[in-house]
Amino acid sequence: MGFSPQMHHHSPGERDSSRFPAAIQPHGALLSFDGLGVVTHLAGDTCRAIGVPPEALLGQPIGTLVDRQGRELAQLMDRLDPPQHGFVAKWHPQPPGGGAWDITAHPGRQGTIVEFEPAVAASAEAAASMARLSRAMASLDRPGEHDDLFGTMAAEVRRLAGFDRVLVYRFLEGDAGEVVGEARSDTLPSLLDHRFPGSGFPGQARKPFLRNRFTVVPDAHYIPAPLRSSGRRDAATLDMSDCSLRSVSPLQLESLKSMGVASAMTLSIVVGNELWGLVACHHREPRHVAYEVREACRHLARVFAHRIQDREEARHQRQSARLRHLRRAWLDDLREMLEGGRALELELGRLATMVPCDGVARVSQGRIELYGHTPGTVETAALADWLKQSSNHEVFATHHLAGHLGAARPCAREAAGVLATFVDANGPDMLLWFRSEQVTRVTWAGHPADACAGADPPPLPALQTSFATWEQTIHQTTRPWTRAEVDAARQLGCSLAALFQQQAVRNLDQRLRETLAEQQSLVAQKHVLMQEVHHRVQNSLQIVNSMLQLQARQTPDRDVRTQFEGAVNRLMAVSAVHRHLWRSSDAQSVQLGPYLEELCADLMSSWGDGWSGRVAVEATDAAIPSQTAVTLALLVTELLTNAAKYAYAGAPGPVEVRADRTDDGLRVRVRDQGLGMHGRVQGGGLGSKLIRIFTAQLGGDAQTVTGTDGTTVTITVPLGPGANRDCSDAPGKTTA
Repeated sequence: MGFSPQMHHHSPGERDSSRFPAAIQPHGALLSFDGLGVVTHLAGDTCRAIGVPPEALLGQPIGTLVDRQGRELAQLMDRLDPPQHGFVAKWHPQPPGGGAWDITAHPGRQGTIVEFEPAVAASAEAAASMARLSRAMASLDRPGEHDDLFGTMAAEVRRLAGFDRVLVYRFLEGDAGEVVGEARSDTLPSLLDHRFPGSGFPGQARKPFLRNRFTVVPDAHYIPAPLRSSGRRDAATLDMSDCSLRSVSPLQLESLKSMGVASAMTLSIVVGNELWGLVACHHREPRHVAYEVREACRHLARVFAHRIQDREEARHQRQSARLRHLRRAWLDDLREMLEGGRALELELGRLATMVPCDGVARVSQGRIELYGHTPGTVETAALADWLKQSSNHEVFATHHLAGHLGAARPCAREAAGVLATFVDANGPDMLLWFRSEQVTRVTWAGHPADACAGADPPPLPALQTSFATWEQTIHQTTRPWTRAEVDAARQLGCSLAALFQQQAVRNLDQRLRETLAEQQSLVAQKHVLMQEVHHRVQNSLQIVNSMLQLQARQTPDRDVRTQFEGAVNRLMAVSAVHRHLWRSSDAQSVQLGPYLEELCADLMSSWGDGWSGRVAVEATDAAIPSQTAVTLALLVTELLTNAAKYAYAGAPGPVEVRADRTDDGLRVRVRDQGLGMHGRVQGGGLGSKLIRIFTAQLGGDAQTVTGTDGTTVTITVPLGPGANRDCSDAPGKTTA
């Protein structure tokens, strides 16, 4: 395989014949069978490889045709296992003297593809091949840095395959690549440490190398052998992505010739399911590599990929452990600070040690703190705003900031690279680590014109005809951030976010505690004050009540005494409401049932022992506004007082008090079983006037039904929305 930016594999869907000709390299032959064993495609010299001309094979069952030429090949075809890629057997066609052929098979979309390649006459024995491979693998196991590993890999592949030059090529950021290992003879020039532009080998062109990890070109001057089809509609195309014989791009062949290379072989190096790089082998003369050697090189490439992954992972783990130790020590100190009741303060000097850098910045709520070599506050603020909009609050890392943000070019000396993390995805806190510019000189194999200009790759790769050394000075870049450093920034951001959240919770808890303490103090003071007011109100009411009772006993006028006694009853109603509100947790409402029970009990007690148990109360537990309760209590007091005076001619008798809920309010009924009201008491007395006044104040309606079987007064009172909250539908019945 050629080694240049134009080393392209192309998907079957590409129709540009200049990039991917539907042909094979002519040193071998290819057959494609469908599920019935019918030949649908072929290419190459089938007469030399199989002994049957192409015209006699296309559209024919391969078993029948091959049987006429030689039973042995038909038996080999029977041994094909399409799901298994790789070597099937060596084939010696009839008549003798045609040489040996290596047969390989692999599944295709239309059936099975079988390839015939000339076998090397003097191939090594299996034991000798295994011994050489074992020595090569042992060399890769020797301790050393990556540079030694790359050079060792190049030397071992050259020892196995015998090419003039073997290069280990690693892909870099931006699709470019660099030669990091080399083993060669004096026949070809050195390309070690040379870079190749990425325009001819963009990321999408690498995907086929993940699928077909081996390519060989025995003679770069070959004329492609076209693929021929049987003409069936379902045989129009053939996917040759896995074929070793598949013809390469003419541009690639021209590139090989420009390098002075007549034959080439390429091995894919896949690390972590990604194309890490290639091993490219070059030879000045045509060279056919034995199948056994190719398989040994393929296996060595897999071992080499594992060694790279192991060493990179070990280096990542070492750096991660060191950064984790620094991070945990600082976080422990911050936790002690938090547990001690102190506010969290981020020391920027210590923050700079969390990730290797030249300067750090913290952006928080419009405040910018800087430490070390950093851009100015204005530039840092602009960078932070750009990161908030473009990074989606994820960790951002680049070693070439000017390539992402043109406005950052003037700051490249202090901030050629930046690593940023958000402390809180919902907040403004952001931490930034900066790395200063590191001017480097890069040696290119040829002039990377499009790479220097920053232009997009052309739709078709331009032929690279010159590989002369060209040096370039690169500015505005720095050393890349490692995966361990990016992970460290991410972990630090998450940990600090948790600590700041704990601090916010503790601050809120402290403020709540202080507020609660103040509220409790105010409640206690209010309770003492209200208790004093309650006692004074009750004492005042008791004094007035005693004075009214004294006046009632001392006056000789019966009517005046009656008025005093009515005033005492009304005063008791007000006192009962006040006591009930004092004991309730809700000063805005009164539970009607318990309140009426207490009111009636007080009244019966003041009327003497003869009234004990005479008044039955059945009332809903509806919560009614306290203002309504006062007026309603005075109204019930007047009705009971009238019943006590007139129902039984001043003697004790049964009285019922019932309060029910209606759709829009209350219905209160006071009923006795006495003599009924006489005309002299129905409308002109003070009690009757008060009943009308109190009913009007409530916006209600009063109806009186009287006769020889007693008197019933029904008061209907409307209540506003929410007045019947927290009430029970089941009325309580008691006797006072």
